[in-house]
Amino acid sequence: MQAGWYSDPTGDHEFRYHNGRDWTGDVATDGVRHVTEVPDLSTQRFPQRRDPRSGTVAMVFGIISMTIGWIPFVCFVAVVFAAVAVIVGYRRRKFESARGSAIVGIVTGSVGLLLCLAGMWLSVVLVRAVADFEDPGPHEAELTACDEADGITQASGTITNLDDRERSYTISIEINGDSSIDAVVDDVGPGEQRIFRAEEDLRFTELECSIAEVNGPRPFGIEQ
Repeated sequence: MQAGWYSDPTGDHEFRYHNGRDWTGDVATDGVRHVTEVPDLSTQRFPQRRDPRSGTVAMVFGIISMTIGWIPFVCFVAVVFAAVAVIVGYRRRKFESARGSAIVGIVTGSVGLLLCLAGMWLSVVLVRAVADFEDPGPHEAELTACDEADGITQASGTITNLDDRERSYTISIEINGDSSIDAVVDDVGPGEQRIFRAEEDLRFTELECSIAEVNGPRPFGIEQ
């Protein structure tokens, strides 16, 4: 073997200098050169212990980031896994025995980062949807009728949008204190008054109705 820098056969560093006769303690990792103890290559402690393990860490973290990165709110944890996968994979790809799993870590970590962006976008959409549901804005709601016809409980009324932007509403109407029905009114313009109606087969002999609460649109149309 000619004198020169070669991949460190111990796996402890990126490169180790061979003087043409023996391995030396002169090593380098990521361009930083320093001197260590001369390794004893007479014992079978090889192949390189650290490289495969570190490459596997990058690969596993990358796969985890891809698996959970798209999930709202969990994506903020996944972005850490993705970043570790890319960084560790980038550093360990220089070692031959770790290169394959390290490259997989870089690829899966990069895809994981993209999925994390999608997860963050979904998180923002979800937060806004919940905020719109919990805050319907200024309005006036009035129940004008509550009766039963052919066994069907029916309630109706009006709702007025007092906000300066278009709103949608979910109006919960309480029936006899222990049941409720919902009326949905979409796209009510500023200052506009809209009639709402709701009905359900509850079959009460006597009816007492009231508006329990008014919310915005249910997030993603989820039913109660």
